[in-house]
Amino acid sequence: MDELTEYAQGWVDDPEAVAQIASDLEYQSFGDTPAGGIPEAELPKNVFLWDAAKKVLGKLLPPRNQGRVGSCVSFGTNRAIEYTMLGEIVRGDQEEYRDIAEEITYGGSRVEVGGGRLRGDGSIGAWAAKFVNQWGVVDRAVYGQFDLRQYDEKRCREYGASGVPAELETVAKRYPIKTTTLVKTIEEAKKALAQGYGIAVCSSQGFSMTRTANGIAQPSGVWNHCMCVAGYAEISGKTYYRIDNSWGANAHTGPVGPGDPGPEGFYCDEITFAKMLKMNDTWAFSSVQGFPAKDFWFV
Repeated sequence: MDELTEYAQGWVDDPEAVAQIASDLEYQSFGDTPAGGIPEAELPKNVFLWDAAKKVLGKLLPPRNQGRVGSCVSFGTNRAIEYTMLGEIVRGDQEEYRDIAEEITYGGSRVEVGGGRLRGDGSIGAWAAKFVNQWGVVDRAVYGQFDLRQYDEKRCREYGASGVPAELETVAKRYPIKTTTLVKTIEEAKKALAQGYGIAVCSSQGFSMTRTANGIAQPSGVWNHCMCVAGYAEISGKTYYRIDNSWGANAHTGPVGPGDPGPEGFYCDEITFAKMLKMNDTWAFSSVQGFPAKDFWFV
């Protein structure tokens, strides 16, 4: 079996759907936000959002695995939000960290936002961004008859077909992600990451499954996929971007690279990452209204 066919993907490229949702945004892109106005010259050379997990949880976020469902949009979105939450906690915001249930974000993006028009698996990054903003997120816990403590592929596909149960919609609305915006350029991505805002990148760019000695995966093939961008590092004078995947701990092999991140991802070169951003379905998330400019907590 080809190495790529072993893993589910699930991003649906729909520029019209993205444009429709983007037209209602408070900020059209991260560059329009207060956080987008900081001088690029002030940005640090290295940013590792997973350091916030170490500070708050005493460990890295665990590798996550979407299994055989094309639910990657929910995994990329939720992990970006989790990193944002952790950064806010490190800065002293009154917030408690909880793992977020991907089944809710997946079903809500497809049905509550998308109207159930997609057949088969998959979703759109913009739909997930709208769901977490206008409905919210649900943490992994037990809610009456609904036990969400562990990811369940059957439940994920069920919610992807029929939507989020009303009882869980009520829970989600307690925890909205207050602001979302598109990330369109390398400069915007670096500014977002440097201020602790996680990013979900959707694209058709594929990569090799084996990392180099510096944790880099070379661009290769096509993945219609959503992943989380969790930091960047300078390697041999060039900037590379750390991407967390949702295919478990063993999909990628080789050294993990600068900052000692987890085994679930890889570093991507800047030229390739810029191409991914040009597909125009990449999102940053803030639980504080308006993406305020923030101190670099990790320096």
